Amino acid sequence: MQKYILANLERLLLILDNKVRFILGVVSGEIIVSNRKRAELLIELKQKGFTPIPKKGKYAEPQVAGANDDNSEDQEDGVQETASKSVNVEGATWGDYEYLLSLPIGTLTLESVQKLLDEKADKENEFEILMGTPSKSLWLKDLDELEKKLDVRDNYLFCLVVFKIMNVCIITFFYSYIYFTCVSGAR
Repeated sequence: MQKYILANLERLLLILDNKVRFILGVVSGEIIVSNRKRAELLIELKQKGFTPIPKKGKYAEPQVAGANDDNSEDQEDGVQETASKSVNVEGATWGDYEYLLSLPIGTLTLESVQKLLDEKADKENEFEILMGTPSKSLWLKDLDELEKKLDVRDNYLFCLVVFKIMNVCIITFFYSYIYFTCVSGAR
């Protein structure tokens, strides 16, 4: 379990680091995304040391503004690149860099970089704490959390039972009162 969590944190830290570098490159004009062929962009990302990270699960092409490789000659011939076709350059495909190329335009700002850096620092701290924590402690922590949640559920069920008993008592009292009022009033 600990190895799995650590591997996920390492992957997330790598993604955050690459996103920060990518956004800074776009903001500074060092990386130009619009009006370029996909193959050129893939080559540039690979040359600049961005890590290709294939998507987990089903492969899908990103929808990126200005990242269309179609040209007017291809359109006249009726040949258009579709999302199912992927550009493959030196072993890297478009999907390997989707985590960068599918970033919304609104996130390509210095404010986003600061948020990503803050998130990265939090994840690095989490990683360091997890590295220093024995597996047994993690299991015990999980069991403690489970026990707390079960206690909350048990308290809820107890309150529910008490509420139902109180309702029964109130209804019984109400009917008893009406009955005795009617019986004593009829004499």
